[in-house]
Amino acid sequence: MDKITESEDIICILINQQRSICYSNVDKTIAEEHLSELHIFDYLPFDNTISYEIKYYKVTVYKFNLDKTMYYLAVIRLQDNLYKYAYRDYLTGLYNRNYWEQLKIKISEANLHKRFYLIIIDIDNLKFINDNKGHLEGDKVIKIVGQSIKESIRKDDIAIRYGGDEFFILISSNKMYVAQMVINRIRKSINKRCKTGDIRIEISAGTAYYNSVCNLENVIIMADKNMYKEKNRKKSSRIF
Repeated sequence: MDKITESEDIICILINQQRSICYSNVDKTIAEEHLSELHIFDYLPFDNTISYEIKYYKVTVYKFNLDKTMYYLAVIRLQDNLYKYAYRDYLTGLYNRNYWEQLKIKISEANLHKRFYLIIIDIDNLKFINDNKGHLEGDKVIKIVGQSIKESIRKDDIAIRYGGDEFFILISSNKMYVAQMVINRIRKSINKRCKTGDIRIEISAGTAYYNSVCNLENVIIMADKNMYKEKNRKKSSRIF
């Protein structure tokens, strides 16, 4: 999964002499992508250290021995914040639709045993708020949901504002209860923020499981259907 880490602009990847990843502070798929796209294997130092700039990054690779075994530590720093903003939603700070389109290609093309739960979240009453209280209040709602998502996911999870009132979350787990726990945390966080902000926000959520034998588009469709099932159940008993 292609990304700069959620909270920092530095990626560290530890590689052994066989060019296998021993450790990284990001998801392994993301680390592998950076190793490839930044041509790090072409720049492994003969001596102790080598630094170079490529695309929007400064890369430093350190060579060292530990217990008679050779390792390389690649430290990748993002240099241009404008590049970062191209993949960030300005209201929430989450990843945006541009990032999702790139990520979707990488997931579909990667021949990896990647497993995750996709959560799709929709703000039920955003249109009502925009129409009745104005778009500034609507922006406030989007920010609250974005902040609640950000504080409710783990380091290896990925949150995206897909557009409008819709959010995608990729949960690095093959357990449905983990995805449900994330949804519950998001709802609790939203409710807590609403109490202090004198506002009511309702969300609907749907989940679907992805692994290497699944078609990603079908997983998106399934999560979307499950989200609308919840939304329609609420519509039958509530009017916004």
